[in-house]
Amino acid sequence: MINVAIIGSNGFIGRHLTQRLLKETDTSLFLFGRSEEGYSEAGTSYKKIDFFDNESLSLDFKHIDLVYYLVSETIPATSWLDPNIEIQKNLNPFINFLEVISKLKVKKIAFVSSAGTVYGATSGKVQEDSDKKPFSPYGIIKLAMENFLNYYKAKYNMEYDIYRVSNVYGEGQNTGKGLGLINTFLEKILLENKVEIFGDGASTRNYIYVKDVAELLTHSLRSLQSSDIYNISSNSTLSINEVVAIMKKKVDENFDVIYKESRQSDNSYIDLINTKILTNFNKFNFTAIDEGIEKTYHSLKAIHTKS
Repeated sequence: MINVAIIGSNGFIGRHLTQRLLKETDTSLFLFGRSEEGYSEAGTSYKKIDFFDNESLSLDFKHIDLVYYLVSETIPATSWLDPNIEIQKNLNPFINFLEVISKLKVKKIAFVSSAGTVYGATSGKVQEDSDKKPFSPYGIIKLAMENFLNYYKAKYNMEYDIYRVSNVYGEGQNTGKGLGLINTFLEKILLENKVEIFGDGASTRNYIYVKDVAELLTHSLRSLQSSDIYNISSNSTLSINEVVAIMKKKVDENFDVIYKESRQSDNSYIDLINTKILTNFNKFNFTAIDEGIEKTYHSLKAIHTKS
């Protein structure tokens, strides 16, 4: 039996990862988050985490084998004007947590990083060992957190998997935090019959369905004795204008497209190579972008129809 902790289990990816791991017959799940109450299902326990309560951390993670670390207090735009926010809210809690669990029997930490910000401005295809030149405080600290995992492996032999995830979308994403282009656009269409694009719509990035992300993250269950870094991306790398064109075919509503001034914190282009993670999954089939958008749209429409 593998004891698995998910930190950030209330979040978008965290909830879908929980549902996916509940299908594993040889795992026990322990859920953690920053909220008082958590999303949990039968067979799971939830606890609010305090990253600076070393005594509680030691007790809670004493018997954990694998930790999924998905929690983040910020988005790229949050700390653009005040980079200290990233250090206070993300880096310092992470380091203290690693310091505690490195003394325990935790075998591995699976860290969800950010492909769109860690690599920075790119051209051409990007693989895991490509140059990383993050220009936003968010990406700079994500990369620092990755490097600290390497430090704790060197010092304490604690294994890690780093998952540089592209732009995730799907059912259940909270767009109130300012993340999730596809979900945000679909909600704007349903509520206001419009979408707002920062820039000219040529910005290109990869989009991946959340259930596909959850499936690929299960790799860590089968690799507790090794460390590696993976791009988590689909085969759907599109401009924003191309995404909107798909939406026009999949939604019932007519909507306007409004272009606004671009934001400095946004990365204009990234095209990820995903072959490394796929070598661990036999004939993995990604959810097609038009199918994923349609599923997300109908899910959101059902919610807004009820309300």
